[in-house]
Amino acid sequence: MATERTVHIELPYQWAPRRYQRPLWDYLEAGGKRACCVWHRRAGKDLTSMNWMVCSAMQRVGTYWHALPTYAQGRKTIWDGMTKDGKRFLDYIPPELIGRVRDDEMKVWLRNGSILQVIGAEDPDRLVGANPIGVTLSEYSIQNPAFWDFVRPILAENGGWAVFIFTPRGRNHGFRLFERAKKNPNWFSQQLSVEDTGAISQSAIEEDRQSGMSDEMIQQEYYVSFDIALVGSYYGSHMAAAKKEGRIGKVPWEPSVPVTTGWDLGSANSTCIWFKQKVGAEKRIIDFYRKSGEDLTHFAKILQDKPYVYGKHFLPHDVEVRELSAKQSRRKILQDLGIKVTPIPRIEKVSDGIEVVRNYLRTCWFDEEKCAQGIQGMLEYVKKETGEVDANGQVFYSEEPLHNWASDVADSFRSLACGDRIGKFAKTPSQERRGPSPYARRVAIV
Repeated sequence: MATERTVHIELPYQWAPRRYQRPLWDYLEAGGKRACCVWHRRAGKDLTSMNWMVCSAMQRVGTYWHALPTYAQGRKTIWDGMTKDGKRFLDYIPPELIGRVRDDEMKVWLRNGSILQVIGAEDPDRLVGANPIGVTLSEYSIQNPAFWDFVRPILAENGGWAVFIFTPRGRNHGFRLFERAKKNPNWFSQQLSVEDTGAISQSAIEEDRQSGMSDEMIQQEYYVSFDIALVGSYYGSHMAAAKKEGRIGKVPWEPSVPVTTGWDLGSANSTCIWFKQKVGAEKRIIDFYRKSGEDLTHFAKILQDKPYVYGKHFLPHDVEVRELSAKQSRRKILQDLGIKVTPIPRIEKVSDGIEVVRNYLRTCWFDEEKCAQGIQGMLEYVKKETGEVDANGQVFYSEEPLHNWASDVADSFRSLACGDRIGKFAKTPSQERRGPSPYARRVAIV
């Protein structure tokens, strides 16, 4: 009679944390639930988190996610990724523990019942119904911040853990989370530059510099500086100017003035809507709404439920596209729902639309609370990288935007800006009032 052979496997599998990774590992092993690690490039962020996920999955049966900003990044970085020594990330899962694998879902079922999955954080609404008990938020500083808003109550209810790992991308939502983590005794926080780890030699960094890597990028990637503006951001300096001039704060709604909206319609992506009032020379951006996975009826109801009296609704030219299920255009559907649509003519060059927005932003005032997600999206609307990061760490950018959650936000704002340029709303840049307004005294942030 055959007997089952007991196999003893040591975890983590064929890996041990480095000296500087040990404090995080010890915190998690001791039962810690929240960790925020700002580590320099090539410090082993994903590999450390991957090994912890495997160990955790063997201690408590459940679903575990390793989330990158997009699905494509998750596949490239983790699912198909390798270490500098050529070992696959997935090879750190002992083969004896694996029950089955689904490549199309980037999912591994362990024999004890746990599930390990690599996911993209760009569209949290698609993940509704899942119940992860452990989540790594990798490159959190460039993730859709709504992903953490989605997963946080799930982990709070089931007692799960979350590990945030990233390098800085300016003082954005990653910076704010790290600042909160430092002040919270229940969180683990750690900021490691190459001076702390010694993992990258000064000669290697100098070689990167000689190869064309900018000092700003070196400070961000190797010395984990939050003081460098988001590299490749189209509107970063304009939004920073708005903040400095007191044009981001509490912006009141004026009931006697009609509200104009600017849209970007999503099918697979999210639909975004900006709400604006024109008061004197000021463009008051009073509200923002974003949602994915909903039909046009949902957005019509959102508008109806708000207390605003509407003027124009500016939508991109593809509003004329017919919905296959309804056999009529989205413009006709919206108009039947009581929304009179003004289509924006097609802009052949995205760069032309970006320039319109840059001019438009100079006299915009943003409600910091109601437009928080929209403001963040405008900051994180960046140029697309042209290809892989080379051995020297040099990153080259094209003139084309990166298509992620922030691009939907920026596209809807472009509808608003370009809409205000057409017909009777058209103005030349010289006609626009520039610089601080007297209104600054009422909304300036102290």
